[in-house]
Amino acid sequence: MYDKLEIIERAILLNPMYIQIFRERLKITQSKLAKESGISQSHLSMLEKGKRKPTKLIAAAITYGLLKCFSERNIKNPVYELLDTLSLLKFEDNLIELINNIILEENRTFLRYINGHSYIILDKNNLLREMRNKLKVIEIIDIVLSRGKIVAYGKYIEDNKDVIIELDCSDIRRLEKKFYEKYNKKIIIQVFPKGEVPPIYNIEDNCIIVHCW
Repeated sequence: MYDKLEIIERAILLNPMYIQIFRERLKITQSKLAKESGISQSHLSMLEKGKRKPTKLIAAAITYGLLKCFSERNIKNPVYELLDTLSLLKFEDNLIELINNIILEENRTFLRYINGHSYIILDKNNLLREMRNKLKVIEIIDIVLSRGKIVAYGKYIEDNKDVIIELDCSDIRRLEKKFYEKYNKKIIIQVFPKGEVPPIYNIEDNCIIVHCW
């Protein structure tokens, strides 16, 4: 368990803005987490906004606070609940990085120009291959794309435990916002099952299509 807690603490240490998403998944207030973590709400707020950097001690305290909030709900394994949320965030971050690299490198494998507009088109197999290469802690076994939804199935490499990473419409909108905040570029991400892909894109598989500006 200690190694798994270290993974969560290190994620908070490197990216304290993850804390807010942990809270949203737990459906707890900022004041509640601050109390359980033993820090002030104003300090926690500044961490979530990226205005302060956490120390190792603060990251450990927040991890402990999150676990206390989980324990109040009698969740069987709160450590894995946090790891699953972290896996979602890592999946999002890697997908954002992939999209940006395609734009920067003008990668013609995925980048297309249709009627003067630029699009990134990732079919299921290409997305699966790229995300397998990028995610280090999880072995991605399969990715399922349906209307407005991305679901990745895999296993934690350390102990072979199953993990499901699910991005619904609200997660995808958050991903677009994160992309803009990080790279100052606007994108819109659409997810299509193959039977609903508009003919203009000339794709015969489940895919995600990214509109780029």
